[in-house]
Amino acid sequence: MSSDTSPAWQKQASAILSGFLGDWLEARNNPLALPMEVFHGRDTVDPQIPDVGQPGTTLCLSIHGLMELESVWNLPGQQGAHYGSLLAEAGQKITPLTLRYNSGRPIHRNGEDLATLLEALVRNWPVPVERIILIGHSMGGLLIRSACHYGHARGLRWVEQLGDCVYIGSPHDGSWLAKGAKATADLMKQTPRDYLRVIGEVIDLRSAGIRNLSRGEVVSEEDGEPPLCPGARHYVVCGLLACSRQHPVNALFGDALVHESSARGSERKGWSLSGIATFPGIDHIRLAHHPDVAGQLREWLL
Repeated sequence: MSSDTSPAWQKQASAILSGFLGDWLEARNNPLALPMEVFHGRDTVDPQIPDVGQPGTTLCLSIHGLMELESVWNLPGQQGAHYGSLLAEAGQKITPLTLRYNSGRPIHRNGEDLATLLEALVRNWPVPVERIILIGHSMGGLLIRSACHYGHARGLRWVEQLGDCVYIGSPHDGSWLAKGAKATADLMKQTPRDYLRVIGEVIDLRSAGIRNLSRGEVVSEEDGEPPLCPGARHYVVCGLLACSRQHPVNALFGDALVHESSARGSERKGWSLSGIATFPGIDHIRLAHHPDVAGQLREWLL
């Protein structure tokens, strides 16, 4: 186990670049492309030799979204606290972990890697793992669905211990902003004016991860549309910009990036959710570190 001591600005810059150009950076072996890593606090955890103090029988893994880092989970005014650590404080033998990854890669490739990582982590955990909780913010929720699909399809052991999946502001039916970027790029590339076509090409220089967000894609095309992982409980958290649910800004922009209907997966077929909570007045980013959301997670997961 080792600590990540690189400056905060450097980590954030890498997260933003990875989110926007992560697949391009990875193809060129650029060191700015973030590797997939698990953290316990500020310490990295080797899935092959996981060494954490007082390991619990429940693993709670929190997964950030596009262009984010694990620091997005930090609750304001509570040093080092996040949703997973608050659950662990309740004495449920929970070990809180966070994931860092290159959010510009195709979601299905990150999902395959996460499924493999979880298998190694569970197999080598110092005590038998009885329960796994996965919490994902934005793209992180799509990554959970992707990892569950590949874990289930390959018969990996960790899926048997999966108890709960929480999707926080995740664009299951696509993000209106990602859809808008695609539509704008397509329109400008069709114009007769050269400078507008160039602008369209620049907008189109977005990563595979961002492209996946426009339709909520979590697996490769040949895998079709997977159902929610059977045997686990699935929860959805939605945000809204305005405090009044009826305010028109909510219908237009949702939580600023994701409409409530998309966060609920309204267009998905055969979904059965164990719980849905909507928080008017809490925008997309604050959903990852808000005390009201923390209280809802305690109610659902403890």
